[in-house]
Amino acid sequence: MAVSAYLTEPTPEEVGSFFASIFPTLPPIPPHDTTRPPFFRMTPNQILSAIGSEMQLQLMRYMQDEQRPAYKAIINTLAPQRRLRPTFIYEKSKDKQAAWLLDQLRLRTNEGVTEQIFQIWLIKGKVDMLTAFLDGVGITHDGKGEITDLPAEIAEDKAETAVAALLAAHPAKHVAVYLSLFQTQRPGGWPGLTKAIEARPELQLA
Repeated sequence: MAVSAYLTEPTPEEVGSFFASIFPTLPPIPPHDTTRPPFFRMTPNQILSAIGSEMQLQLMRYMQDEQRPAYKAIINTLAPQRRLRPTFIYEKSKDKQAAWLLDQLRLRTNEGVTEQIFQIWLIKGKVDMLTAFLDGVGITHDGKGEITDLPAEIAEDKAETAVAALLAAHPAKHVAVYLSLFQTQRPGGWPGLTKAIEARPELQLA
């Protein structure tokens, strides 16, 4: 007898927060600040839409291949929310799994998951980009891109030099995603960094 793909609605406890046990060192996600200038008003879901289908697929492939435990935790949580068994999703091809997951991430209710995926991709997969930027603007870090103390300001000249160096070494969309999320750590972002970003059309995700 075939097993139904559908489940009953899970309890809140069953859905829960799955990232804490997998990546306990991830920094907390700050609340979205509506006072940010336009570049920083983009929500994680808007950023996901703005990066386009090619980078979206790259992001899904990274989660599928390089962060399998986190990827499975995401599927195991989101599938029951749609009253589906996770195995029903895993039986699909990787491309179809990615398409399904992207559809779920576009939902406003899953915005926190979208932001966590971006954080995992950056912290685990883009360490060289993170550390190069932090070194460039003079922010102390743990060698892996994680910060303990944020500076009161970032000098315009350092920001400009650091941003230029990142763009010389990394795809513009990757840099844009990182800087966009970095700026959310402070209401309104850092003016010096804002100026450096706004001077670069290739960094405008909107």
